[in-house]
Amino acid sequence: MLQSNISVLADKLGQILDQDRVYTDNLRRVAWGTDASFYQKRPQVVLHPKTESEVAAALAECYQAKTPVTFRAAGTALCGQALSDSVLMVAGAHWTDYEVLEDGARIKLQPGVIGAKVNQVLAPLGWKFGPDPATIASAMVGGIVANNASGMNCGTHQNAYRLIDSARIVLADGTVLDTGCEQSRAQFAIKHPEVLEGLAEIRDTIMADEALVARIKRKYSIKNVTGFGMNSFVEFSDPFDIMLHLMVGSEGTLGFLSEITMKSVPKATHSASAMVYFDSLKGACEAIVELRKDAFDETNAAELLDNFALKAVAASKYQTPEFLADIHKDVTAVLFETFGMSQEEIDANIAKMGAIMAKHGLYRPVEFTQDTAEITNMWAIRKAVFPLAGSMRPAGTSCVIEDIAFPIEVLPQATLDLQALSFEHGYNDAVIYGHALEGNYHVIFSQNFGTQEEIDRFDRFMQEMVELVAVKYDGSLKAEHGTGFGMASFVEKEWGSEIYGLMARVKQVMDPAGILNPGVIINDDPDCHAKGFKPLPTIHDIVDKCIECGFCEAHCVAHGLTLSPRQRTAVARVIKTLETTGAEPEVLADLKKQYPYFALDTCAADGLCKMGCPMGIDTGKFVKAMRAEYASEGDRKISNFTADKFGSLESVARFALGATDLTRAVIGDGAITGITKGLRKTGLPIPQWSEGMPKRGKALPELKTVGDVKAVYFPACLNRMMGTSPKHEDQRSIPETIKALFEKAGLEMVSGHKPKGLCCGQPWESYGHNEQADRKSDELSDWLMQVSNNGEYPILVETTACLERMRRACDKRLNLLGPEEFAMQFLVERLDITKIEEKIAVHPTCTCRKLGIVGDLVGLAELCATEVVVPEKVGCCGMAGNRGMNYPELNEHGLRHLKEETKDKGCTSGYSVSATCEVGLTTHSGIPYKNILTLLDKASKPKARH
Repeated sequence: MLQSNISVLADKLGQILDQDRVYTDNLRRVAWGTDASFYQKRPQVVLHPKTESEVAAALAECYQAKTPVTFRAAGTALCGQALSDSVLMVAGAHWTDYEVLEDGARIKLQPGVIGAKVNQVLAPLGWKFGPDPATIASAMVGGIVANNASGMNCGTHQNAYRLIDSARIVLADGTVLDTGCEQSRAQFAIKHPEVLEGLAEIRDTIMADEALVARIKRKYSIKNVTGFGMNSFVEFSDPFDIMLHLMVGSEGTLGFLSEITMKSVPKATHSASAMVYFDSLKGACEAIVELRKDAFDETNAAELLDNFALKAVAASKYQTPEFLADIHKDVTAVLFETFGMSQEEIDANIAKMGAIMAKHGLYRPVEFTQDTAEITNMWAIRKAVFPLAGSMRPAGTSCVIEDIAFPIEVLPQATLDLQALSFEHGYNDAVIYGHALEGNYHVIFSQNFGTQEEIDRFDRFMQEMVELVAVKYDGSLKAEHGTGFGMASFVEKEWGSEIYGLMARVKQVMDPAGILNPGVIINDDPDCHAKGFKPLPTIHDIVDKCIECGFCEAHCVAHGLTLSPRQRTAVARVIKTLETTGAEPEVLADLKKQYPYFALDTCAADGLCKMGCPMGIDTGKFVKAMRAEYASEGDRKISNFTADKFGSLESVARFALGATDLTRAVIGDGAITGITKGLRKTGLPIPQWSEGMPKRGKALPELKTVGDVKAVYFPACLNRMMGTSPKHEDQRSIPETIKALFEKAGLEMVSGHKPKGLCCGQPWESYGHNEQADRKSDELSDWLMQVSNNGEYPILVETTACLERMRRACDKRLNLLGPEEFAMQFLVERLDITKIEEKIAVHPTCTCRKLGIVGDLVGLAELCATEVVVPEKVGCCGMAGNRGMNYPELNEHGLRHLKEETKDKGCTSGYSVSATCEVGLTTHSGIPYKNILTLLDKASKPKARH
């Protein structure tokens, strides 16, 4: 489409959505041009609609303009179906509403709800979400249903096709149909009779041909998502029911799912798992075939990991057996899980399974476990195989994943043939793993797309794999990942011309203008699978292993505001590619101009992205390295100066806060906020004032206390400078509070008055100035070693952001504890605690999450208050030290749901463990936030001692 026409369309779409949710700039077009696949496209326009009516109006506009549209949720798709070179419509962050129906037997979902969230909601009610893809912690309902993604346990019996109950569908021209509403059906029949008639004609054509019916039933007796769900015409007769089920697995080519009602699946009460090691790949497959025939029903799981998968696992961050390092080249593992409604049922299953496995060559004895932690770790390993295998690829190559299914009866020989074919084409590192109980495998291999010779090798392998799977074994070329561009070339090969022709008729009936995700599923280009590859140049060793899967995005506070971790990496790669090739100089100039703000300035660099990444990539570290690279000589001099003169700067900061105390007393917080906003608009780099800002801190009190247990208190620099917020006039300062707690608990504080200028180094590290940061942490470490008697005494660190860096950078002999940890270990048992009759909110900081101490924080709050709320929609608050003051939009975005989950739900106060976080939390919640130890202070008194 001509650029001028796109511009006109973008303006019209901006009038529908608000211009700030319509992106046409080069940087965000590039950023949204990536997904988890090895393909790449650059959309012309990126839309972020919030409502069904906006989607309908936008589609109607695109329909009139004959402009293609692609839908996207989380972007964890692996075959390129979430990419567009035209209009990309994103239904993620604004589409997270759900409604539980019939006590959990059904659930109504918007497309942006993450799959794991559905299980979190249903589990207490005894139900679960049927589809269970490995990406469930990141994948969203819209993508799961649109791809008919399945996974470990759901097979073909509990996938979205089987469990979908009704849906609200927006068609290509903007028409909205609610399949669960008779009135909506009647109106649709009047407005679009041609759609219903067209579907009925296809149904009649199929049902009149016994051979076609038999072929379709045979193809869906195993997992199959290649093409459209033609079983819809065999299993349903009502055109509305056919349309509803065709939407499952249609990959956004037939319409937009704005709301989906799903039937839930009963959650088993008992289970047991075992990672079983066989001597050979063939033996493992033969055991699975016999188990499926004689011992395993379809509700169980058997996940095969070949030898190469085990090597990837052994090199990961996960807990794995030591013997994996020395296994011979044929050893194959299968992760088994069996479910039941009683322990007796589980015991019987284990006995029967063990007897069958023993016949097929075990490398080690079978050991089933029902320990939750062990099971969680084993399944985390299995779900991480794709990115883990991808991390082992040579730098600069792509990670290709294919997704096939064989009839279970041919599994052993078909598996060996598949492995041999991989080796024959030079893919000696190919990983074969997956849902073997369903005959469903994923094949992963590294591929260089930099030369035509390599592309030709890839094409030859794909052609021969298609022959092996679809022709020799009559299997499925796509079992659960969707057809996408990666397999659209071969849909006709698998299904034959007659059924492929019927699929083309489905597309014509539902989308006569052909604007919805064109080229996906129906594509006349026999080479579409071998085009449009994503370049992956090396940019930094921290992120070079990233495959852009998107698992990180659910943990990123900036996602939806500027860029997510994978988008920061993706844009940096495109910059490097354009620099290397000399192509698109104007685009390159734009990317370089925009990248600092979108990628570096508005990154919290909190490291939470690492928690979602199976390879443990901390994109925050990459951002810090880039900040240092972008820093000027003047920035470095300032960094050195502040590190050297930090003690003096503490006094300056306290003086400055004192001056603002006078100002706010005269004109109020609102006026100061308005003034700073105005000054910031002129370009002055000053922090944004907010009502949560504290007053000047008092001079540190004499911190000596007397008791029978010695402990060190390290007052963080922020709390040495800052006092309480005006909303906390009735409370002590943090140092005063901690002193009071020590006295009540009978602890001896041995640190005394803390020297000025000591700091953990976090402020310098956040800007990438590691030399200065290390200098400060070394200085602090020396002091702490001295006052703690070489690590003998525990050390209370009142701010967890300091704690995380101190544990990394200070002497490992130091027993460093956050407020919540110290309280639970040394204060709670020595205090008499009475719960305060109050509903409070608790904010686990990023460091709490990374260090795994959220339980201590919440547990302490629950000891002290009658009702405790941990907001579900809030992760990182976006303050990130002072970053949320310099870029207040980051803090506002991170806490956009806070008020609705706290003050609006009756919370009267909030607690956390970071002074700067508490500023933002107070500002955006409407309730005062304070350090958790102030709550303990209010709820406790000295325990009577004998």
